[in-house]
Amino acid sequence: MQNEAFEILKDYSNLESFGYLILFLYCMGGGYVAIISAGVLSSLGKLDLSVSIALAIIGNTLGSSLFAIIARAQKKDIMKMFSKHRRKIAYLQIMVKKYDWGLFLISKFLHGVRTFVPLAVGISAYNIIKFLFINFIGAIIWGISLGMLGYYASGIFLEIIKILLQYPYMFPIVFIGIIIAVTFFLYIKKKLKQNTFIHSIHENQ
Repeated sequence: MQNEAFEILKDYSNLESFGYLILFLYCMGGGYVAIISAGVLSSLGKLDLSVSIALAIIGNTLGSSLFAIIARAQKKDIMKMFSKHRRKIAYLQIMVKKYDWGLFLISKFLHGVRTFVPLAVGISAYNIIKFLFINFIGAIIWGISLGMLGYYASGIFLEIIKILLQYPYMFPIVFIGIIIAVTFFLYIKKKLKQNTFIHSIHENQ
Protein backbone atom coordinates (compact mmCIF):
# COMPACT_ATOMS: atom_id res chain seq x y z
CA MET A 1 0.00 0.00 0.00
CA GLN A 2 2.88 2.38 0.80
CA ASN A 3 4.42 1.73 -2.62
CA GLU A 4 1.12 2.66 -4.27
CA ALA A 5 1.01 5.86 -2.25
CA PHE A 6 4.57 6.70 -3.27
CA GLU A 7 3.75 6.16 -6.94
CA ILE A 8 1.00 8.78 -6.66
CA LEU A 9 3.37 11.27 -5.03
CA LYS A 10 6.03 10.57 -7.64
CA ASP A 11 3.66 11.15 -10.52
CA TYR A 12 2.45 14.38 -8.95
CA SER A 13 5.79 16.00 -8.25
CA ASN A 14 8.02 14.52 -11.00
CA LEU A 15 10.93 15.32 -8.68
CA GLU A 16 12.40 11.82 -8.59
CA SER A 17 12.36 11.62 -12.40
CA PHE A 18 13.81 15.05 -13.12
CA GLY A 19 16.02 15.36 -10.04
CA TYR A 20 17.40 18.39 -8.28
CA LEU A 21 17.58 20.54 -11.41
CA ILE A 22 13.81 20.82 -11.74
CA LEU A 23 13.58 21.58 -8.02
CA PHE A 24 16.09 24.43 -8.41
CA LEU A 25 14.37 25.90 -11.48
CA TYR A 26 10.90 25.56 -9.96
CA CYS A 27 12.01 27.34 -6.78
CA MET A 28 13.37 30.26 -8.80
CA GLY A 29 9.71 31.06 -9.37
CA GLY A 30 8.81 30.46 -5.73
CA GLY A 31 7.74 26.83 -6.16
CA TYR A 32 6.56 25.88 -2.69
CA VAL A 33 4.93 22.72 -4.09
CA ALA A 34 8.35 21.56 -5.29
CA ILE A 35 10.12 22.01 -1.95
CA ILE A 36 7.28 20.41 0.02
CA SER A 37 7.25 17.47 -2.40
CA ALA A 38 11.04 17.23 -2.11
CA GLY A 39 10.63 17.01 1.66
CA VAL A 40 8.12 14.18 1.27
CA LEU A 41 10.41 12.30 -1.14
CA SER A 42 13.36 12.89 1.20
CA SER A 43 11.46 11.17 4.02
CA LEU A 44 11.07 8.19 1.69
CA GLY A 45 14.79 8.13 0.95
CA LYS A 46 14.38 9.22 -2.68
CA LEU A 47 16.04 12.63 -2.29
CA ASP A 48 18.45 14.21 0.19
CA LEU A 49 16.68 16.73 2.43
CA SER A 50 19.70 18.97 3.05
CA VAL A 51 20.54 19.20 -0.65
CA SER A 52 16.89 19.83 -1.53
CA ILE A 53 16.54 22.66 0.99
CA ALA A 54 19.87 24.21 -0.04
CA LEU A 55 18.91 24.18 -3.74
CA ALA A 56 15.45 25.56 -2.97
CA ILE A 57 16.97 28.43 -0.96
CA ILE A 58 19.52 29.27 -3.67
CA GLY A 59 16.92 29.05 -6.43
CA ASN A 60 14.39 31.17 -4.56
CA THR A 61 17.00 33.78 -3.66
CA LEU A 62 18.28 34.04 -7.24
CA GLY A 63 14.79 34.22 -8.75
CA SER A 64 13.56 37.09 -6.58
CA SER A 65 16.89 38.93 -6.65
CA LEU A 66 17.23 38.80 -10.44
CA PHE A 67 13.65 39.96 -10.87
CA ALA A 68 14.28 43.01 -8.67
CA ILE A 69 17.61 43.81 -10.38
CA ILE A 70 16.14 43.49 -13.89
CA ALA A 71 13.17 45.67 -12.86
CA ARG A 72 15.60 48.30 -11.53
CA ALA A 73 17.64 48.26 -14.75
CA GLN A 74 14.68 48.15 -17.16
CA LYS A 75 11.96 50.14 -15.39
CA LYS A 76 10.20 51.44 -18.52
CA ASP A 77 10.07 48.07 -20.26
CA ILE A 78 8.93 46.29 -17.10
CA MET A 79 6.15 48.83 -16.50
CA LYS A 80 4.92 48.30 -20.06
CA MET A 81 4.90 44.52 -19.57
CA PHE A 82 2.90 44.82 -16.33
CA SER A 83 0.73 47.78 -17.32
CA LYS A 84 -2.41 45.86 -16.29
CA HIS A 85 -1.07 45.58 -12.74
CA ARG A 86 -0.10 49.22 -12.15
CA ARG A 87 -2.44 49.66 -9.20
CA LYS A 88 -1.19 46.52 -7.51
CA ILE A 89 2.45 47.53 -8.05
CA ALA A 90 1.81 51.09 -6.82
CA TYR A 91 0.13 49.71 -3.69
CA LEU A 92 3.02 47.33 -3.05
CA GLN A 93 5.52 50.18 -3.39
CA ILE A 94 3.77 51.91 -0.49
CA MET A 95 3.74 48.65 1.48
CA VAL A 96 7.44 48.14 0.81
CA LYS A 97 8.27 51.49 2.45
CA LYS A 98 6.12 50.75 5.50
CA TYR A 99 6.68 47.04 6.13
CA ASP A 100 9.84 46.07 4.26
CA TRP A 101 11.07 43.21 6.50
CA GLY A 102 7.61 41.87 7.29
CA LEU A 103 6.35 42.17 3.71
CA PHE A 104 9.42 40.51 2.17
CA LEU A 105 9.25 37.55 4.56
CA ILE A 106 5.49 36.98 4.39
CA SER A 107 5.32 37.42 0.61
CA LYS A 108 7.52 34.33 0.22
CA PHE A 109 4.53 32.24 1.27
CA LEU A 110 1.82 34.13 -0.64
CA HIS A 111 1.00 33.00 -4.14
CA GLY A 112 0.39 35.90 -6.52
CA VAL A 113 2.24 38.38 -4.28
CA ARG A 114 5.75 36.95 -4.19
CA THR A 115 6.31 37.86 -7.86
CA PHE A 116 5.16 41.47 -7.57
CA VAL A 117 7.11 42.38 -4.42
CA PRO A 118 10.56 42.16 -6.10
CA LEU A 119 9.05 44.01 -9.05
CA ALA A 120 7.82 46.82 -6.79
CA VAL A 121 11.25 46.99 -5.14
CA GLY A 122 13.03 47.24 -8.49
CA ILE A 123 10.77 49.98 -9.80
CA SER A 124 10.87 52.00 -6.57
CA ALA A 125 13.86 53.77 -5.02
CA TYR A 126 14.16 51.14 -2.26
CA ASN A 127 17.71 50.17 -1.32
CA ILE A 128 18.38 47.15 -3.53
CA ILE A 129 21.24 45.86 -1.35
CA LYS A 130 18.98 45.84 1.70
CA PHE A 131 16.33 43.96 -0.27
CA LEU A 132 18.85 41.33 -1.43
CA PHE A 133 19.91 40.73 2.18
CA ILE A 134 16.34 40.44 3.52
CA ASN A 135 15.36 38.35 0.50
CA PHE A 136 18.14 35.87 1.31
CA ILE A 137 17.01 35.61 4.95
CA GLY A 138 13.42 35.13 3.78
CA ALA A 139 14.48 32.39 1.36
CA ILE A 140 16.26 30.54 4.17
CA ILE A 141 13.16 30.66 6.38
CA TRP A 142 10.96 29.67 3.41
CA GLY A 143 13.13 26.76 2.30
CA ILE A 144 13.76 25.27 5.74
CA SER A 145 10.17 25.60 6.98
CA LEU A 146 8.52 24.13 3.87
CA GLY A 147 11.17 21.46 3.40
CA MET A 148 10.80 20.31 7.00
CA LEU A 149 7.03 20.51 6.70
CA GLY A 150 7.07 18.12 3.75
CA TYR A 151 9.57 15.83 5.50
CA TYR A 152 7.77 15.49 8.83
CA ALA A 153 4.22 15.67 7.48
CA SER A 154 4.87 12.97 4.88
CA GLY A 155 3.55 10.30 7.22
CA ILE A 156 0.23 12.12 7.44
CA PHE A 157 0.08 12.57 3.65
CA LEU A 158 0.80 8.89 3.08
CA GLU A 159 -1.83 7.82 5.59
CA ILE A 160 -4.44 9.98 3.85
CA ILE A 161 -3.48 8.55 0.47
CA LYS A 162 -3.59 4.99 1.79
CA ILE A 163 -7.07 5.57 3.24
CA LEU A 164 -8.26 6.97 -0.08
CA LEU A 165 -6.78 3.97 -1.88
CA GLN A 166 -8.48 1.59 0.54
CA TYR A 167 -11.83 3.37 0.24
CA PRO A 168 -12.04 4.68 -3.36
CA TYR A 169 -15.55 6.08 -2.84
CA MET A 170 -13.98 8.68 -0.53
CA PHE A 171 -12.33 10.45 -3.49
CA PRO A 172 -15.48 12.23 -4.72
CA ILE A 173 -16.50 13.06 -1.14
CA VAL A 174 -13.11 14.65 -0.41
CA PHE A 175 -13.11 16.43 -3.77
CA ILE A 176 -16.59 17.89 -3.20
CA GLY A 177 -15.60 18.88 0.35
CA ILE A 178 -12.57 20.77 -0.95
CA ILE A 179 -14.68 22.60 -3.54
CA ILE A 180 -17.24 23.58 -0.89
CA ALA A 181 -14.50 24.80 1.48
CA VAL A 182 -12.76 26.86 -1.23
CA THR A 183 -16.07 28.32 -2.43
CA PHE A 184 -17.03 29.28 1.13
CA PHE A 185 -13.61 30.88 1.71
CA LEU A 186 -13.84 32.93 -1.50
CA TYR A 187 -17.38 34.01 -0.60
CA ILE A 188 -16.32 35.22 2.85
CA LYS A 189 -13.29 36.98 1.37
CA LYS A 190 -15.49 38.76 -1.18
CA LYS A 191 -17.97 39.86 1.51
CA LEU A 192 -15.17 41.23 3.67
CA LYS A 193 -13.81 43.25 0.75
CA GLN A 194 -17.27 44.64 -0.01
CA ASN A 195 -17.82 45.62 3.62
CA THR A 196 -14.41 47.30 3.78
CA PHE A 197 -15.14 49.22 0.56
CA ILE A 198 -18.58 50.34 1.78
CA HIS A 199 -17.12 51.40 5.13
CA SER A 200 -14.41 53.48 3.42
CA ILE A 201 -17.06 55.25 1.29
CA HIS A 202 -19.09 56.18 4.39
CA GLU A 203 -15.97 57.52 6.10
CA ASN A 204 -15.16 59.76 3.13
CA GLN A 205 -18.67 61.22 2.98
